Amino acid sequence: MKIHVYAALKDYFQPEFEVSELVRNTDELKALLLTLNDKAGEILSSCRFAVEEGFIDNAFKLNEYDTVVIIPPSSGG
Repeated sequence: MKIHVYAALKDYFQPEFEVSELVRNTDELKALLLTLNDKAGEILSSCRFAVEEGFIDNAFKLNEYDTVVIIPPSSGG
C-alpha cells in the first residue's frame, strides 16, 4: 500500500512511502503508522483519509494496492 502525507505529517513521515503490512481500514492504518512513529498520534487522530480522490471513513475496506492520502487539518485564510 502506498501512503502519501501532507503538511505537518511530513514532520513525522516521508512524504511518500509504502507499507507491506495488511491493514483493512483506517483504524488499522493509524495503528500501524503509530508503530512507525508514536509521536504522530495527536495529529493522526484528526486527519482525513482518501483513496482515489475521495474521502473515506473506517468502514471503507482498504486493499494492498490502494494509494492512501492522509490529510491533516488545515487552518488559514
